[in-house]
Amino acid sequence: MLNGLVDKQNGYLDKAITEFRSILEDRYPEIEQRGFDFSKDYEVINELGQTLFERAKLERGNKTQQQEFLTQAAEQFSRTLDMDSENVTAHYNLALIYQQLGDQKRAAIHQGLHERYRPDDNARDRAVAIERRRNPAADHAAQATIIYSLQRPGAPGLSASVPQTAALKQESGPELAKAKNER
Repeated sequence: MLNGLVDKQNGYLDKAITEFRSILEDRYPEIEQRGFDFSKDYEVINELGQTLFERAKLERGNKTQQQEFLTQAAEQFSRTLDMDSENVTAHYNLALIYQQLGDQKRAAIHQGLHERYRPDDNARDRAVAIERRRNPAADHAAQATIIYSLQRPGAPGLSASVPQTAALKQESGPELAKAKNER
């Protein structure tokens, strides 16, 4: 899937479409022996649908070709909904596709379903903020960049009975200078 994503990001949409279809459709003995079946991976199906939708946008001058890509994209998102009827990505993209195809009724249906199943970002953010205030250790661990003090009591390699300041004095005392001079 990585090749398809890279091709998609770099604008090689036809190559990306081929990569995603290969993941979904190719069958060979090694895959079957290992019991893999990627034909039902709705993440890949959605990526294929989104890539077909992007490809349709490039066909502004050729309405027939544009509609063909839009129809193929709609088929992919419909496949996703066959497996997961609440898939937000599929409903969102189908609303956009049907709007482009001029089917306002279907576009409105999928737009409504998208709004219904879309996660409530405000509620999620509020729950996270409440929990982070309640648990300072979890708040610290959830930061993007985490710095832990290596000289804290109970840190690996430090004696639990030696206070932090005593451990620092031991390391920087005259014994350390003497040891360095002996080298």
